[in-house]
Amino acid sequence: MSRLRSVSITRCSLVVSPIDVWTRRLPAPSALTVSLEGVHKKPIRKPDGTYLFLDLSPGSYTLTVSSSTFIPFKQNIETASLKKLNPVVTVPLLPGPGYAYPAASTALAFPLCDAAGAPCAGAKVWAYACEDAAARARVAQDSLLAGAEMVTIGLLQGQTAAGESLLLRGQGNEELVRVAEVLPGGALRFEQPVKESYRRGASLLPAVQTRSAHNGNVILPFRGTLPRTFTVKAFAETERGSAAAELTARAGEVITAQALIL
Repeated sequence: MSRLRSVSITRCSLVVSPIDVWTRRLPAPSALTVSLEGVHKKPIRKPDGTYLFLDLSPGSYTLTVSSSTFIPFKQNIETASLKKLNPVVTVPLLPGPGYAYPAASTALAFPLCDAAGAPCAGAKVWAYACEDAAARARVAQDSLLAGAEMVTIGLLQGQTAAGESLLLRGQGNEELVRVAEVLPGGALRFEQPVKESYRRGASLLPAVQTRSAHNGNVILPFRGTLPRTFTVKAFAETERGSAAAELTARAGEVITAQALIL
């Protein structure tokens, strides 16, 4: 008489790859809590720093990454949109109030407040370096047409990774873009298609897209070969209002600027 055996097959449904956008390093495991809302089973952390979720039912999930060191991260994940053989989601982590600055860091920090002086938490904040001398790279192909997601670039100043923001500027146009993938042969794929058209020589300038911390503090890190001093345009927005400011940054220093009032 033959025996029937039950075979259990474990399927990897989602791989979360967190990365410190500033240093390009993997955060220490004690620094993060990675979870899916509504999923009680904890992910498996691999030695390479990624987190694995197994045997998820197909559908929509909200990924959260919380930390005392980084700005909290939240993103909706559709399992159907992930690659079946490589379902990786890269999580770009930006510095929060408890972040330990690397040596010779370049950054601006400032409190974000309302008119009454109360801290504004969770505000959308973005900023970019204005000077062309700060460019991380330039467009190397003859033309980059509106709707394109990939661009061939010249020599990139410093390493980059998925999740990093840049300001694409040229021919009187400019827009914020976010890197989705660094491709072989000096090319980048953006998370969203570009809205305008550009030509060879258009600049890719250092930029930041982040949120204010629970205490209203904002940290804007900048990478690359930067001028000794350079101007940064910063913007903040909540449902209650918006604000903008021009700030001065210095290469190799972390500068605390005056409060930005919404």
